[in-house]
Amino acid sequence: MNQRERLPQRLDEVLCHQTHQSDSRLEIRFLLTFDDGPHANTRKVLRQLARNPVQPDIKAIFFVQTRYPKGGGSVEGRSLLHLEHAEGHMLGLHTGTPRGHVSHTRMAPDDLDRSLQDGKDDLDRSTGRKTILVRPPYWRFNPSTLLRYGRHGLHMVLSDIKAFDGINWGIHMLKRWSFRSQLARVRTKFLRGNLPIVNHTLPVVVTFHDTNAFTADHLSDYLSLLVEESHRLGFPLHRKPFLDGHRDILEAGLLRAAFPASVTHKKSLFAEAQ
Repeated sequence: MNQRERLPQRLDEVLCHQTHQSDSRLEIRFLLTFDDGPHANTRKVLRQLARNPVQPDIKAIFFVQTRYPKGGGSVEGRSLLHLEHAEGHMLGLHTGTPRGHVSHTRMAPDDLDRSLQDGKDDLDRSTGRKTILVRPPYWRFNPSTLLRYGRHGLHMVLSDIKAFDGINWGIHMLKRWSFRSQLARVRTKFLRGNLPIVNHTLPVVVTFHDTNAFTADHLSDYLSLLVEESHRLGFPLHRKPFLDGHRDILEAGLLRAAFPASVTHKKSLFAEAQ
């Protein structure tokens, strides 16, 4: 029998086996992230994170555009950045240029360096904390951009599950099937123990766009679908399926980064980013 045939059919089977060994049960929690804001829809998103039928007071990471004139470069945009931080969410860098959503791989090295530093400075002033997480526009990166992220003390976070709502298509007819198929693919990684543990839980990174009107109006539905489809696949969810504490979000982000910080470095980052 090959390794694939020996894998348990349900994720909770392997985690229960680990429970017997460590006397603790590993459970799934979702780390919600949002890209491209701040935006006029961001307030709706914040309201649903705070109040929804699944779990109140969910916290998220917002990867933001700090100098885009229709985003963080406006008075309203800067107000939204302050509001996100005040409500306990974490801010990460998406872009730091007035040009907005420009691929980092298409920027001249000096321009990219300047935009990363400008974006970090903007967020550090807004939050009073050191900015340490980045997500590249269009998810495009290469060795050169990764090198520059490292020089600026930024750790790149991608995703396990996407809503594919970067373009406002209107109603998302296939959202249930999309979540189900992505969770099924992620399941194999969990079965093989490829994810780090944060406070006895396994963080799954989920990406939305707070710029999307449908997402902003139906985020609570998305949250319910994630829980329903996770149960369908046998994921053992934590009683609070969504991360809701700043320290856990910070640790999950650092551990799920493309190049996770070492234990020693992580401790220093915690001290600077809290």
